[in-house]
Amino acid sequence: MTDAGKLTLGVVWDGDAVSTTDIRSTRPMAALMLKGKEPGQVLHIVPLLFSVCGRAQGAAAGAALQAAQQGVSAVSATVQRAIVCESIQEHLWRVLLDWPKLLGLPRQEERFAAWYAMLRRIAAGELDMAAFRQEFERDYLGMPVAAWRGMASYSELQAWWRKADRPVAQLLGQLAGLGRGAHAASESRLLPAWTAAEASQVCAGRWDADFSARPDWMGKAAETGAWAYHADNPMLRDVWQQSGSKPLTRLLARMLDVVEMASGNALPRLDAASPATGQGIAVVRTARGLLMHHVHVAAERVTEYEIVAPTEWNFHPAGAFAQDMRGMMEQDRGRLQRSAQIAALSLDPCVAYDIEVRHA
Repeated sequence: MTDAGKLTLGVVWDGDAVSTTDIRSTRPMAALMLKGKEPGQVLHIVPLLFSVCGRAQGAAAGAALQAAQQGVSAVSATVQRAIVCESIQEHLWRVLLDWPKLLGLPRQEERFAAWYAMLRRIAAGELDMAAFRQEFERDYLGMPVAAWRGMASYSELQAWWRKADRPVAQLLGQLAGLGRGAHAASESRLLPAWTAAEASQVCAGRWDADFSARPDWMGKAAETGAWAYHADNPMLRDVWQQSGSKPLTRLLARMLDVVEMASGNALPRLDAASPATGQGIAVVRTARGLLMHHVHVAAERVTEYEIVAPTEWNFHPAGAFAQDMRGMMEQDRGRLQRSAQIAALSLDPCVAYDIEVRHA
């Protein structure tokens, strides 16, 4: 496995407010080492390059290469199931371990370990998703997923978490209590969850290293992730409008994503297409956001390979993290550091990161 690099999230502060951000990445462009390789070698290498979302990365490579070589890509139910299980595992990691730690609440390590192992068995076809859904309903939601999905307003959601004798109630209540921060909430420009054909059309002529490092949609940065996947959900829309809290909205979107996948209502997570002979595009709805692979194969060799990952969207210099922080009013350095940590975790980069609060 190669060095995944890291992000340095610089927050430039004058003692009263955040004036700007300075986001730097040492993340290597892993796709560069795939050029010139045979397709079989690429399939072997890609899962070794990524410690996070490895199944999604490997599946995207396989689907994109199949589309490039055969003009179509048939994604099996087994592959889709593996991606779903990996996405749920990633969501649970944040909700059961990382968010409680950041907010000073007990981490649910035993529950996470049990569910992580159960999802591995489901991915392998040894268990049905109903086994996880039943435990998730009983031990986390305290109600059937159908009833939870039926909530349509922030007030209904608040009534649920106030009555629920569950750790998630504390988590949501505490995060909601932090409010929208010390500046007016800015609108979030959410990236559509494109199919492969849509990505092919929107990104045509743009597949290169610059686009992979700093992707944009119609000339501007955009946010990807569970919020973008479920942007039309009535409850999520009302939570955002009423609370003005992006971290709360993003965390709820993660929960909604788990509920949709556990209930079998989620759209396929992997899609692939071939826009032209020898070209393949695959898109995956990972836990962190839309992952895109683009490949060109000629004479049994990969001549072009680009990977556009969610982290490059959300931590673009003008992206979601930068928008969250710029203009934030705060006179206490420690509180500002914590606000930056909350914003970063809500966007969930796929590499290690440091937050540096620096005086302007």
